[in-house]
Amino acid sequence: MTPGRGAVPYLAAVGLIVAGAAMSHAGLFQAAEPGWREVAWPFARDAWPAGRAFRCAAAACGGEVDVYVRPKLGFCNCSTGVAGDDEVDGVSDMDMLSADFTPRGAGLPVVIGGMAGRTRAYTLHMPGGRQQSAAGFAVSRRCDLVVAASQGPGAGSPEARRAIAELLGTGQVMTWLTSLLGRS
Repeated sequence: MTPGRGAVPYLAAVGLIVAGAAMSHAGLFQAAEPGWREVAWPFARDAWPAGRAFRCAAAACGGEVDVYVRPKLGFCNCSTGVAGDDEVDGVSDMDMLSADFTPRGAGLPVVIGGMAGRTRAYTLHMPGGRQQSAAGFAVSRRCDLVVAASQGPGAGSPEARRAIAELLGTGQVMTWLTSLLGRS
């Protein structure tokens, strides 16, 4: 059986839709947020769903910085939210970057997209004795967390943490997070 005349344009349109859906939206994100581009989530599956990963160019962030963000639904104290640095240490996914990390001082309060929490700078102790700058973020909405871990030269600096908070509070990232948090 051969397809009718209308089937060929229909199949071509379906092919374009499938190809478009298969393409990453990283290019769209890069155009919307100067200096940032979306990259592949590099971590193996764990108890939480995979998140999204972003890279900031050295010129925009004072050194290349990678940021990994994801929600952790139902994992926050519903009445107090993220109340202290110990919580940031425990939930911000620093352990995905290195099992050996050290806080570089007290954390700071942060608000991202209307969600309050804390951010804290760290030193990651990498294999071979190398050290890497990092920062963790944990903010909450009701009983849900949004966590982010970042690494790279200067990732823990106040300027880089401000740029990361701005990235996380952007329309595209917040739209994605809100859609996931809205399910809880």
